[in-house]
Amino acid sequence: MRSHLLRSSLVTAVLVCGVATAASAQICISIDQARDMLSPDERSAALLLVEKQFELAGHRIAAAGCPAAYELSHVRLGNTIVVTLAGPLGHRETTAIGLDDLPAVYSQMVRSLVTGDALGSMAIVDRTNVTASQDLPARRVQSDTYWHARLGYGGVFGNQTHGVPALGFGYRAEFDRFGVDFSFFNYHFDQGGGYDASRGSAIAGSLLKLEGLYFTSPTANRTAYFGGGLSWGGTNLGEGQKSWNGQGLQGELTTGYELARATNVRLFVQGDATLPFYNTVSQTYSYPQRLPNGSYLVPTVSTERRYTPSVVVSIGLGWQRHRP
Repeated sequence: MRSHLLRSSLVTAVLVCGVATAASAQICISIDQARDMLSPDERSAALLLVEKQFELAGHRIAAAGCPAAYELSHVRLGNTIVVTLAGPLGHRETTAIGLDDLPAVYSQMVRSLVTGDALGSMAIVDRTNVTASQDLPARRVQSDTYWHARLGYGGVFGNQTHGVPALGFGYRAEFDRFGVDFSFFNYHFDQGGGYDASRGSAIAGSLLKLEGLYFTSPTANRTAYFGGGLSWGGTNLGEGQKSWNGQGLQGELTTGYELARATNVRLFVQGDATLPFYNTVSQTYSYPQRLPNGSYLVPTVSTERRYTPSVVVSIGLGWQRHRP
Protein backbone atom coordinates (compact mmCIF):
# COMPACT_ATOMS: atom_id res chain seq x y z
CA MET A 1 0.00 0.00 0.00
CA ARG A 2 2.80 2.38 0.95
CA SER A 3 4.66 1.69 -2.31
CA HIS A 4 1.51 2.39 -4.31
CA LEU A 5 1.09 5.79 -2.62
CA LEU A 6 4.74 6.58 -3.27
CA ARG A 7 4.45 5.80 -6.97
CA SER A 8 1.28 7.96 -7.24
CA SER A 9 3.04 10.87 -5.56
CA LEU A 10 6.00 10.61 -7.92
CA VAL A 11 3.75 10.59 -10.99
CA THR A 12 1.86 13.62 -9.71
CA ALA A 13 5.08 15.49 -9.01
CA VAL A 14 6.40 14.77 -12.49
CA LEU A 15 3.17 16.03 -14.09
CA VAL A 16 3.16 19.20 -11.99
CA CYS A 17 6.78 19.89 -12.86
CA GLY A 18 6.06 19.36 -16.54
CA VAL A 19 3.14 21.75 -16.47
CA ALA A 20 5.15 24.34 -14.57
CA THR A 21 8.03 24.02 -17.02
CA ALA A 22 5.69 24.47 -20.01
CA ALA A 23 4.01 27.45 -18.35
CA SER A 24 7.31 29.14 -17.75
CA ALA A 25 8.95 28.21 -21.05
CA GLN A 26 12.07 30.17 -21.78
CA ILE A 27 12.07 32.61 -24.69
CA CYS A 28 14.67 34.93 -26.14
CA ILE A 29 14.15 38.17 -28.07
CA SER A 30 16.48 39.80 -30.58
CA ILE A 31 16.40 42.77 -32.92
CA ASP A 32 16.11 42.17 -36.66
CA GLN A 33 19.25 44.10 -37.61
CA ALA A 34 18.46 44.10 -41.33
CA ARG A 35 15.12 45.89 -40.94
CA ASP A 36 15.25 47.82 -37.68
CA MET A 37 15.68 51.61 -37.91
CA LEU A 38 16.00 52.57 -34.22
CA SER A 39 19.22 53.81 -32.65
CA PRO A 40 21.30 51.41 -30.49
CA ASP A 41 20.02 52.95 -27.24
CA GLU A 42 16.43 52.80 -28.46
CA ARG A 43 16.87 49.14 -29.44
CA SER A 44 18.13 48.26 -25.97
CA ALA A 45 15.16 49.99 -24.37
CA ALA A 46 12.77 48.26 -26.77
CA LEU A 47 14.16 44.81 -25.87
CA LEU A 48 13.79 45.50 -22.15
CA LEU A 49 10.18 46.62 -22.57
CA VAL A 50 9.19 43.61 -24.67
CA GLU A 51 10.93 41.20 -22.29
CA LYS A 52 9.01 42.72 -19.39
CA GLN A 53 5.71 42.13 -21.20
CA PHE A 54 6.57 38.47 -21.77
CA GLU A 55 7.52 38.11 -18.09
CA LEU A 56 4.16 39.58 -17.08
CA ALA A 57 2.55 36.94 -19.30
CA GLY A 58 4.34 34.16 -17.38
CA HIS A 59 7.36 33.49 -19.60
CA ARG A 60 11.01 33.41 -18.59
CA ILE A 61 13.62 35.31 -20.59
CA ALA A 62 16.77 33.50 -21.63
CA ALA A 63 19.89 34.41 -23.56
CA ALA A 64 20.03 34.15 -27.35
CA GLY A 65 19.92 30.70 -28.90
CA CYS A 66 16.89 29.32 -27.01
CA PRO A 67 14.29 27.25 -28.92
CA ALA A 68 11.54 29.92 -28.63
CA ALA A 69 13.20 32.87 -30.38
CA TYR A 70 11.38 36.11 -31.29
CA GLU A 71 12.53 38.88 -33.62
CA LEU A 72 11.56 42.52 -33.12
CA SER A 73 11.88 45.28 -35.74
CA HIS A 74 10.89 48.91 -36.16
CA VAL A 75 10.47 50.71 -39.49
CA ARG A 76 10.27 54.47 -38.99
CA LEU A 77 8.94 57.12 -41.36
CA GLY A 78 8.53 60.53 -39.79
CA ASN A 79 6.62 60.08 -36.54
CA THR A 80 5.11 56.76 -37.63
CA ILE A 81 6.78 53.52 -36.52
CA VAL A 82 5.70 50.14 -37.92
CA VAL A 83 6.47 47.52 -35.27
CA THR A 84 6.82 43.79 -36.10
CA LEU A 85 7.16 40.96 -33.58
CA ALA A 86 7.44 37.39 -34.88
CA GLY A 87 8.15 34.06 -33.21
CA PRO A 88 6.78 30.58 -32.42
CA LEU A 89 3.38 31.91 -31.31
CA GLY A 90 2.83 33.87 -34.50
CA HIS A 91 3.45 37.17 -36.26
CA ARG A 92 2.07 40.56 -35.20
CA GLU A 93 2.46 43.96 -36.89
CA THR A 94 1.00 47.30 -35.89
CA THR A 95 1.74 51.03 -35.93
CA ALA A 96 2.99 53.32 -33.16
CA ILE A 97 2.70 57.11 -33.26
CA GLY A 98 6.11 58.16 -31.94
CA LEU A 99 8.46 56.51 -29.43
CA ASP A 100 6.19 57.32 -26.48
CA ASP A 101 3.55 55.02 -27.97
CA LEU A 102 5.82 51.93 -28.05
CA PRO A 103 5.18 50.61 -24.48
CA ALA A 104 1.42 50.40 -25.13
CA VAL A 105 2.04 48.80 -28.53
CA TYR A 106 4.37 46.16 -27.03
CA SER A 107 1.78 45.36 -24.36
CA GLN A 108 -0.94 44.69 -26.91
CA MET A 109 1.34 42.72 -29.25
CA VAL A 110 2.57 40.35 -26.53
CA ARG A 111 -0.93 39.83 -25.15
CA SER A 112 -2.16 39.10 -28.66
CA LEU A 113 0.57 36.49 -29.22
CA VAL A 114 0.05 34.79 -25.86
CA THR A 115 -3.77 34.70 -25.95
CA GLY A 116 -4.28 34.32 -29.70
CA ASP A 117 -6.70 37.28 -29.78
CA ALA A 118 -6.53 39.80 -32.62
CA LEU A 119 -4.61 43.04 -32.21
CA GLY A 120 -6.88 45.86 -31.12
CA SER A 121 -9.60 43.57 -29.76
CA MET A 122 -11.13 44.43 -26.39
CA ALA A 123 -9.75 41.16 -24.98
CA ILE A 124 -6.22 42.59 -24.95
CA VAL A 125 -6.90 46.32 -24.45
CA ASP A 126 -7.25 47.85 -21.00
CA ARG A 127 -6.90 51.31 -19.47
CA THR A 128 -3.10 51.00 -19.35
CA ASN A 129 -2.26 50.15 -22.97
CA VAL A 130 -4.50 52.21 -25.26
CA THR A 131 -2.31 53.37 -28.16
CA ALA A 132 -2.20 56.86 -29.64
CA SER A 133 -3.77 55.72 -32.91
CA GLN A 134 -6.67 54.12 -31.01
CA ASP A 135 -7.22 57.38 -29.16
CA LEU A 136 -7.58 59.38 -32.40
CA PRO A 137 -10.84 59.78 -34.36
CA ALA A 138 -11.02 57.69 -37.52
CA ARG A 139 -9.90 59.52 -40.66
CA ARG A 140 -12.50 60.35 -43.28
CA VAL A 141 -12.38 61.81 -46.79
CA GLN A 142 -13.10 65.54 -46.47
CA SER A 143 -15.99 67.04 -48.43
CA ASP A 144 -16.98 70.63 -49.25
CA THR A 145 -20.33 71.53 -47.73
CA TYR A 146 -22.33 74.70 -48.13
CA TRP A 147 -25.82 76.16 -47.89
CA HIS A 148 -27.39 77.63 -50.99
CA ALA A 149 -30.37 79.66 -52.18
CA ARG A 150 -31.82 79.78 -55.70
CA LEU A 151 -34.02 82.20 -57.67
CA GLY A 152 -35.30 81.59 -61.16
CA TYR A 153 -38.20 81.18 -63.55
CA GLY A 154 -39.98 78.12 -64.83
CA GLY A 155 -43.06 76.60 -66.34
CA VAL A 156 -45.82 74.24 -65.19
CA PHE A 157 -47.51 72.33 -68.00
CA GLY A 158 -51.26 71.82 -67.72
CA ASN A 159 -53.95 72.65 -70.28
CA GLN A 160 -51.81 75.70 -70.77
CA THR A 161 -48.23 76.50 -69.83
CA HIS A 162 -47.96 78.58 -66.68
CA GLY A 163 -44.86 80.77 -66.52
CA VAL A 164 -43.95 81.10 -62.85
CA PRO A 165 -41.13 82.55 -60.71
CA ALA A 166 -39.30 80.02 -58.56
CA LEU A 167 -37.15 79.82 -55.45
CA GLY A 168 -35.50 77.16 -53.33
CA PHE A 169 -33.05 76.52 -50.51
CA GLY A 170 -30.70 73.66 -49.78
CA TYR A 171 -27.53 72.12 -48.43
CA ARG A 172 -24.92 70.50 -50.67
CA ALA A 173 -21.95 68.23 -49.90
CA GLU A 174 -19.37 67.83 -52.66
CA PHE A 175 -16.46 65.48 -53.14
CA ASP A 176 -14.26 65.93 -56.21
CA ARG A 177 -16.47 64.04 -58.63
CA PHE A 178 -19.68 63.29 -56.73
CA GLY A 179 -22.03 65.32 -54.60
CA VAL A 180 -25.25 65.07 -52.60
CA ASP A 181 -27.82 67.85 -52.60
CA PHE A 182 -30.58 68.12 -49.98
CA SER A 183 -32.99 70.96 -50.71
CA PHE A 184 -36.31 72.17 -49.34
CA PHE A 185 -39.14 74.60 -50.15
CA ASN A 186 -38.43 74.34 -53.87
CA TYR A 187 -41.54 76.05 -55.22
CA HIS A 188 -42.60 77.95 -58.32
CA PHE A 189 -45.83 79.86 -57.98
CA ASP A 190 -48.07 82.42 -59.63
CA GLN A 191 -51.35 83.40 -58.02
CA GLY A 192 -52.70 84.78 -61.29
CA GLY A 193 -55.65 87.11 -60.81
CA GLY A 194 -55.85 90.62 -62.10
CA TYR A 195 -57.97 91.49 -65.14
CA ASP A 196 -56.77 88.54 -67.23
CA ALA A 197 -59.10 85.71 -66.17
CA SER A 198 -57.55 83.33 -68.69
CA ARG A 199 -54.16 83.53 -67.02
CA GLY A 200 -55.03 81.12 -64.21
CA SER A 201 -52.81 80.29 -61.25
CA ALA A 202 -50.14 77.71 -60.51
CA ILE A 203 -48.26 76.46 -57.47
CA ALA A 204 -45.90 73.51 -57.90
CA GLY A 205 -42.71 72.15 -56.44
CA SER A 206 -41.34 70.04 -53.62
CA LEU A 207 -41.22 70.27 -49.87
CA LEU A 208 -38.11 68.05 -49.67
CA LYS A 209 -35.73 66.89 -52.41
CA LEU A 210 -32.68 64.61 -52.33
CA GLU A 211 -30.36 64.25 -55.33
CA GLY A 212 -27.02 62.78 -56.31
CA LEU A 213 -24.76 64.90 -58.54
CA TYR A 214 -21.86 64.09 -60.88
CA PHE A 215 -19.21 66.72 -61.72
CA THR A 216 -17.55 66.40 -65.11
CA SER A 217 -14.35 68.30 -64.13
CA PRO A 218 -13.80 67.18 -60.54
CA THR A 219 -10.75 69.26 -59.59
CA ALA A 220 -11.43 72.35 -61.72
CA ASN A 221 -12.54 75.71 -60.37
CA ARG A 222 -15.61 75.52 -62.63
CA THR A 223 -17.46 72.48 -63.89
CA ALA A 224 -20.66 71.26 -65.46
CA TYR A 225 -22.69 68.76 -63.48
CA PHE A 226 -25.82 66.65 -63.76
CA GLY A 227 -27.78 64.33 -61.54
CA GLY A 228 -31.13 63.10 -60.36
CA GLY A 229 -33.13 62.05 -57.35
CA LEU A 230 -36.51 62.03 -55.67
CA SER A 231 -38.70 64.60 -53.98
CA TRP A 232 -42.02 64.90 -52.18
CA GLY A 233 -44.26 67.70 -53.35
CA GLY A 234 -47.44 68.71 -55.09
CA THR A 235 -49.13 70.70 -57.84
CA ASN A 236 -52.12 73.05 -57.68
CA LEU A 237 -53.44 74.67 -60.88
CA GLY A 238 -56.34 77.00 -61.48
CA GLU A 239 -57.52 77.17 -65.10
CA GLY A 240 -60.78 78.93 -65.82
CA GLN A 241 -63.51 77.42 -63.67
CA LYS A 242 -61.49 74.30 -62.85
CA SER A 243 -58.80 73.53 -60.33
CA TRP A 244 -56.30 70.67 -60.55
CA ASN A 245 -54.61 69.19 -57.50
CA GLY A 246 -52.19 66.38 -56.74
CA GLN A 247 -49.32 65.46 -54.46
CA GLY A 248 -46.89 62.62 -53.92
CA LEU A 249 -43.49 61.30 -54.90
CA GLN A 250 -41.69 62.98 -57.81
CA GLY A 251 -38.67 62.20 -59.98
CA GLU A 252 -36.07 64.96 -60.32
CA LEU A 253 -33.53 65.63 -63.08
CA THR A 254 -30.87 68.33 -62.72
CA THR A 255 -28.14 69.84 -64.86
CA GLY A 256 -26.02 72.88 -64.13
CA TYR A 257 -22.73 74.74 -64.23
CA GLU A 258 -20.87 75.70 -61.04
CA LEU A 259 -18.31 78.50 -60.68
CA ALA A 260 -15.68 79.44 -58.06
CA ARG A 261 -15.38 75.95 -56.57
CA ALA A 262 -12.05 76.88 -54.96
CA THR A 263 -13.62 79.64 -52.84
CA ASN A 264 -16.00 79.89 -49.89
CA VAL A 265 -18.73 81.33 -52.13
CA ARG A 266 -20.18 79.32 -55.03
CA LEU A 267 -22.23 80.57 -57.95
CA PHE A 268 -24.14 78.18 -60.17
CA VAL A 269 -26.73 78.13 -62.93
CA GLN A 270 -29.08 75.17 -62.73
CA GLY A 271 -31.93 73.64 -64.68
CA ASP A 272 -34.41 71.27 -63.01
CA ALA A 273 -37.18 69.09 -64.39
CA THR A 274 -39.80 67.66 -62.04
CA LEU A 275 -41.60 64.52 -63.22
CA PRO A 276 -44.45 63.60 -60.84
CA PHE A 277 -45.33 59.97 -60.20
CA TYR A 278 -48.97 61.05 -59.91
CA ASN A 279 -51.65 62.85 -61.94
CA THR A 280 -53.42 66.00 -60.88
CA VAL A 281 -57.17 65.60 -60.50
CA SER A 282 -60.04 67.98 -61.24
CA GLN A 283 -63.60 67.29 -60.10
CA THR A 284 -66.62 69.11 -61.53
CA TYR A 285 -70.03 68.92 -59.84
CA SER A 286 -73.17 69.20 -62.00
CA TYR A 287 -76.35 69.98 -60.06
CA PRO A 288 -79.65 69.01 -61.72
CA GLN A 289 -82.68 71.27 -61.72
CA ARG A 290 -85.00 71.33 -58.74
CA LEU A 291 -87.85 68.84 -58.88
CA PRO A 292 -91.51 69.99 -58.63
CA ASN A 293 -91.72 68.63 -55.09
CA GLY A 294 -88.83 70.87 -54.04
CA SER A 295 -86.13 68.19 -53.74
CA TYR A 296 -82.88 67.77 -55.71
CA LEU A 297 -81.35 64.79 -57.42
CA VAL A 298 -77.84 63.62 -56.47
CA PRO A 299 -75.28 65.83 -58.26
CA THR A 300 -73.12 64.35 -60.98
CA VAL A 301 -69.37 64.33 -60.34
CA SER A 302 -67.05 64.47 -63.34
CA THR A 303 -63.40 63.57 -62.66
CA GLU A 304 -60.53 64.45 -64.98
CA ARG A 305 -56.87 63.53 -64.62
CA ARG A 306 -53.85 65.21 -66.12
CA TYR A 307 -50.09 64.83 -65.99
CA THR A 308 -48.40 68.11 -65.00
CA PRO A 309 -44.58 68.15 -65.17
CA SER A 310 -42.62 71.34 -64.59
CA VAL A 311 -39.21 72.85 -65.37
CA VAL A 312 -37.18 75.62 -63.74
CA VAL A 313 -34.00 77.51 -64.66
CA SER A 314 -32.42 79.29 -61.70
CA ILE A 315 -29.30 81.06 -60.47
CA GLY A 316 -27.94 79.85 -57.14
CA LEU A 317 -25.56 81.25 -54.55
CA GLY A 318 -23.80 78.97 -52.05
CA TRP A 319 -21.73 79.90 -49.03
CA GLN A 320 -19.53 78.17 -46.46
CA ARG A 321 -19.18 79.40 -42.89
CA HIS A 322 -15.61 78.09 -42.76
CA ARG A 323 -13.29 76.15 -45.03
CA PRO A 324 -10.87 73.56 -43.55
